[in-house]
Amino acid sequence: MKKTIILSTVLALTACGESGTPRERVEANFHKINKACADKMGDYSGTAGLIAYNGSDRARKYKDLASAEGEDRAILNKMCYQISSLKKGSDRNSYTVMGMTEEKESEGTWYVLEVKYPNNNKGQFAFLDIDGTMALGDID
Repeated sequence: MKKTIILSTVLALTACGESGTPRERVEANFHKINKACADKMGDYSGTAGLIAYNGSDRARKYKDLASAEGEDRAILNKMCYQISSLKKGSDRNSYTVMGMTEEKESEGTWYVLEVKYPNNNKGQFAFLDIDGTMALGDID
């Protein structure tokens, strides 16, 4: 009986979003974003659903995922431009994760991934859990 309840709970949680620890989820989505931002043709639609909406609509800001349509597309482009600038001159998918920290803010818990590229540029990529998806919300 207990095994059935535990298994049902695990299956329900897995179906609601990504599986793994926060760090595993952040790293997996960062890898997907990094790869999609390497598109030389400038089509960053592969990052849709992985980046937090941070536009002018206050009801959606850091509560919704950016799509590849309208104002949302500008959000995807901006994030990819920032990533491309950090990794300029480096292999498009090469980077080293230096660590991750958690910061509690009004929007929720930010998971900040510290990354170093082969060109020695470093970046801090802040993710929020939005509806079961670790979404990139800010880059420093």
